[in-house]
Amino acid sequence: MKKSDKNRPLPKVNVEYATAGLTHMTPETMRSLVCNPVYAGIGPFPALVDDETWVRAAAQMIEKEGSEQFLVNMLYVLRQAIGTEH
Repeated sequence: MKKSDKNRPLPKVNVEYATAGLTHMTPETMRSLVCNPVYAGIGPFPALVDDETWVRAAAQMIEKEGSEQFLVNMLYVLRQAIGTEH
């Protein structure tokens, strides 16, 4: 990380957390599914996709949106999933 990057604010969350009973998918909710590690079986949650699928989808999103944006989104959806909003 360059010295000047430390003073730059982090990107804003650009996903919408996909809740149970969701009836309409938007690009924002689709992106939240890809960056949510819960779908790979984190904690008490059963895996809905295998590790390889989740990691490859996440890597594609990182290439497209950048690592900081992905990590900001991942923290947001993980906090939503486990109930520790920040």
